[in-house]
Amino acid sequence: MEMNKTEALNLYKQHFNDNEFIEFLESPYIFEDSDDFKDYYPEGTPNLFSKEKNNFLFTAYKLNENILSITIENRQ
Repeated sequence: MEMNKTEALNLYKQHFNDNEFIEFLESPYIFEDSDDFKDYYPEGTPNLFSKEKNNFLFTAYKLNENILSITIENRQ
């Protein structure tokens, strides 16, 4: 599902109580076809965040500066 940063943070806080996602949200969005992306992130993308806790997987992908694609998976 797509949501803005505030909505995504509220959803994240329902399941986790750390600041890792806040740091991710505050980091700059990097256009994947930019030279910065190719030079500094050859192994993956700085636009992706994933965290698992108690069989619950939360994944966020920055679509642009303000909108994220969020996936929530219960692995039980």
